[in-house]
Amino acid sequence: MPDIDSRLTRMTALRREGRHAEALPLLQQLFADAGRVVNPARSSHFILMLEWKFLAEAYAPAYTALQVERDAQIQLLLSGEHDFGRHDSSAPPASDAFGRTSRFSLIAEMNETLGDVRSTADLFSRLDASAPDLARQYAWQALPALVEVGNFALADRYRCPVPLAHLDTVNALAASQPLLPAPGTPPRLAAELMNLVKDVRIAAAVLRGQGQAAEAGALCAALLVGLANDAMRALAQRELEAPGSITAAIVKRQMDEEQQA
Repeated sequence: MPDIDSRLTRMTALRREGRHAEALPLLQQLFADAGRVVNPARSSHFILMLEWKFLAEAYAPAYTALQVERDAQIQLLLSGEHDFGRHDSSAPPASDAFGRTSRFSLIAEMNETLGDVRSTADLFSRLDASAPDLARQYAWQALPALVEVGNFALADRYRCPVPLAHLDTVNALAASQPLLPAPGTPPRLAAELMNLVKDVRIAAAVLRGQGQAAEAGALCAALLVGLANDAMRALAQRELEAPGSITAAIVKRQMDEEQQA
């Protein structure tokens, strides 16, 4: 079998040259091969999914092909194949920083590219009915989709029951950790803040969806009042209004620092 890196380089070049009809079958072959690796790390498919996103934006058949592949992955998950790739319990765990990939995570990522949040929500609903233990593992990924499609009853069952539970932890970290660290330093405080805000945002959305707007507003207000400093408060407010703001702030800070260096 040809080296996967050389084929990936070739596929990327074809896409950039606008030779989309040649790039697509090569991309599909690369993805199929990645799925046959024993205990693959997440990075083994990360760049492939990114390339598929780029190709689908420019070439409609790639979008359709991704839908077909997504449906195939759903069937594999429902048949009991929960991890992407071949499983070998005797093999050492992936040493890659990304770790192994759950098939649900892969499907949710595909649905983000496809703009099909309902597929993620519907799949989670099926898992809730047939494999609730498995559903609990994936709930953190499925909750935004459940909220977006308006399945507030199911989201309410899986959301964090105490959204402000980690507020004290975040405030304690703020005493020793920078909110937006320099490049190469893990953004520990920002990551904890992002998780806290997500718990609050999901809970507030569920409350609003169930007709409890006042309670939702009070929860968001309690978060902002409870944070230890204005910088965290401002960033949390932006994250509540536009999820992804904290990640964008981290990336911008690191890019600015690198340019200055």
